[in-house]
Amino acid sequence: MPEFDKLVKDNRQDWQEQRIQRLLKNNPNRKRKIGGGRKFALESFEDQLLLTLILAKSYCSCLLLEYLFSIDASTVCRTTQVIMAFIKKDGKYIIPINLRQGKKITTLEELRKVMPDIDEILADCTEQKIPRPQKKARRNKHHSGKKKAFTIKTQLATTRQGLIVNIGKPIPGRQHDYKLFKASNLPKIIPKNATVYMDSGYQGVQKDFPDLNAVIPHKRTRNGNPLTRSQKIQNKKQRKIRVVIEHTLSQLKKFQILHQIYRNSLQNYEIAFGFVANIVNFRMLCRLNTA
Repeated sequence: MPEFDKLVKDNRQDWQEQRIQRLLKNNPNRKRKIGGGRKFALESFEDQLLLTLILAKSYCSCLLLEYLFSIDASTVCRTTQVIMAFIKKDGKYIIPINLRQGKKITTLEELRKVMPDIDEILADCTEQKIPRPQKKARRNKHHSGKKKAFTIKTQLATTRQGLIVNIGKPIPGRQHDYKLFKASNLPKIIPKNATVYMDSGYQGVQKDFPDLNAVIPHKRTRNGNPLTRSQKIQNKKQRKIRVVIEHTLSQLKKFQILHQIYRNSLQNYEIAFGFVANIVNFRMLCRLNTA
């Protein structure tokens, strides 16, 4: 696929440099030439990236990948963790919203230097189920009243085009969306001239952050008074804008590693989420640049 070849081309050089730096860091007085010694089971970057993409897309058993790639399950786990961490850290397909304004991106190469103007930002949270924790204290932290299950929650922000610009730290699913928003760095880095669209779970943002141009839907009052016609029209217009972030969440959930019950260690969840987010952004940028 052209997109896969482009992804390999963009990251091959950084991957090779990272391997050399890791070897020299572990042994500064290394005498053996780089590339000597025992070879990896999957030597090429293409094979390692393909293995990681298959795992993220299907979230199949490591035993199946062991059979398909003729390697043992421990090598599958170790290789995928390294590639996920590398793409999350050095892929740089997540456009940070706290860089300088004034330029628009036209190619993937410019992504490392500039960012597009952001006039509208969409913020929302997503939850993913996890296995039932053994300890009661962890069960209480991760139990989500909304999902009626044990979950882990992540906040993200996108542009009007659906590009992910910010990913928050994962937290236990019991905490409220707005509490996660207040604890994150997102309110601090949003440009002052940008409009932030949120759902009704962010009630109170306009009071707590008066300098933030936040837009949330109108809700009925507790006494049961219905919404006015103008309020309903405004809610409908906001839904048409906010549906973009729902489509982005749908793209993320197409990767089964973020859709099924997360079976891996929760310490690696942020790496897995960041890897998938970078891949989704990469595909969107490819299509925007092609258009």
